[in-house]
Amino acid sequence: MTLLEGVSISSDTDQIKWVHEKSGCFTTRSMYRLMTYRGVVNKRMLKLWKSRLSMKLKVFMWLATQDRLQVGLALKKKKWKGCPKCILCGVPEDVNHIFFGCVSAQFVWISFKEALGWEKIPSSMLDLAEYWLPLGVTNYSYKLFVFVICFWVLWNVRNKMMIEGVFPTQPSELIFKILSCLQRWRVLLRDAD
Repeated sequence: MTLLEGVSISSDTDQIKWVHEKSGCFTTRSMYRLMTYRGVVNKRMLKLWKSRLSMKLKVFMWLATQDRLQVGLALKKKKWKGCPKCILCGVPEDVNHIFFGCVSAQFVWISFKEALGWEKIPSSMLDLAEYWLPLGVTNYSYKLFVFVICFWVLWNVRNKMMIEGVFPTQPSELIFKILSCLQRWRVLLRDAD
């Protein structure tokens, strides 16, 4: 009742205003922003969408950051009859496990750590955003590109193992696939940043 005390009724005609736009007018852009970011403009997502990555990679990364990839735990929630565990590790499979916790991902990150002299390896999407790709970091586009390619290869290798039963013959095959993708898509880096 206390909320209603400040309300006054007048004979003026009602006006419809869209509260998610300063002008008060509806725009599809503001609706998209509301649906995608729940009204908050995520600067990292804007950088992703404005990057020179292919649309396939942008959508893939958007799905990964929104925890929308079809991983074991997500599929189990949809009444999938398969096993929700990682085929290599036997632990429940989520996005962070595929990209950071799985033995195949650990091999990739440790290889990068040794080759590039990193002090540590990325451990989660949150760690990636806060430590490895903070907004304003130098060469953001290049770093984003490298991480996206690594995720893309890890995702495709995971799918080959889960769906087709095709396992890499050697762990180093993952590194060769990443290097191959980096070479093939290096054109995307021209004029970046």
